[in-house]
Amino acid sequence: MTTDSFFNIDFEEPTPELELSVELRCREVIKNQNIDQVKKHCINLIRHQMRQDIFLAGMLGRIAELEALHALKEMKDECKKKKTLRYRLQTMLSVFR
Repeated sequence: MTTDSFFNIDFEEPTPELELSVELRCREVIKNQNIDQVKKHCINLIRHQMRQDIFLAGMLGRIAELEALHALKEMKDECKKKKTLRYRLQTMLSVFR
């Protein structure tokens, strides 16, 4: 697993517009002299991050569950293939070649 992907999901770079928006908001906080307003902003960010963490944990759990179901289905399909008479005959005949 690389740092650029997880569950075969590639992490994209943020757009320049998004980077600019974040930078402008950071500068607003830096310029702000009202400590109480900055504290409220930090509290809101912490609560928002908690909700994002819960959401992402749920989504990653769902992805892991779907990956496991997909792998199980592939294993069952492979097992069914091996049980056919044709597959068994081909395997036996390949020994004599």
